[in-house]
Amino acid sequence: MYYKMKEIIASLPKEKNDADSYWTRFVLRPISFPITWLLLLGNITPNMTSWLGVFFAILGGLFFSLNFFIQASNTIFYCLGLIFFFLFSVFDCADGNMARTIKKNNPWGSWVDAVGGYIAYTIALLALGLAAEQMNQGLRGLYIFLGGFSASSNMLMRAAVQSNRVSLIKMTNIVNLNPDNSEKRFSEHVGITGAMFPLYGIGIIFNKLHYVLLFYSVIYGFGSIWVLFKFALKTKTNKEDIIIS
Repeated sequence: MYYKMKEIIASLPKEKNDADSYWTRFVLRPISFPITWLLLLGNITPNMTSWLGVFFAILGGLFFSLNFFIQASNTIFYCLGLIFFFLFSVFDCADGNMARTIKKNNPWGSWVDAVGGYIAYTIALLALGLAAEQMNQGLRGLYIFLGGFSASSNMLMRAAVQSNRVSLIKMTNIVNLNPDNSEKRFSEHVGITGAMFPLYGIGIIFNKLHYVLLFYSVIYGFGSIWVLFKFALKTKTNKEDIIIS
């Protein structure tokens, strides 16, 4: 079926657009609309688009960390990594555009999109650790450790949020639970479709990738602790207010 560009653009709800990071709203989303049109024209499905995005993220991670494996300092590899990371971000917007346009939002598609994001986050942060290790050779292994720490902290935080949401659904039978908007917006702005890859680029230009890595280690390290503490406190406070059937 043929879809017009205006149909694709109109499919984006205002609340979704308002919740997006500025990088997504003004850079990624506008670029994703013609990409969405081309993918729909080629009969590509939203799930296929999600997996293509994951493939780009894997290529981005490989190129971004390639200097570490070959013990070189070739800027072109960092740039290629950023290009593929950028393509992932665009396709991460495009799959949602497609699902809304063809009106095929479903749990399987949401799962594929979520898993693709988890894979991309893990690859991007591990690659950042390897790149920082090669670019700033000081304490051997420190930046590799921080890359793994930030990636695992991010996954812990996301797993905690999802587990909390599932638990609340079971206890309240309310499916459409809205997350904390302030935390979600902050996550959008600093995350993989927000400031992350632009910061990677700045780190490359000024040879300061280790500062970018330290930033995300702190953000996701303290973020995971805060989320676990908040959910534990909220559960303890509200346990007598919820009747489990």
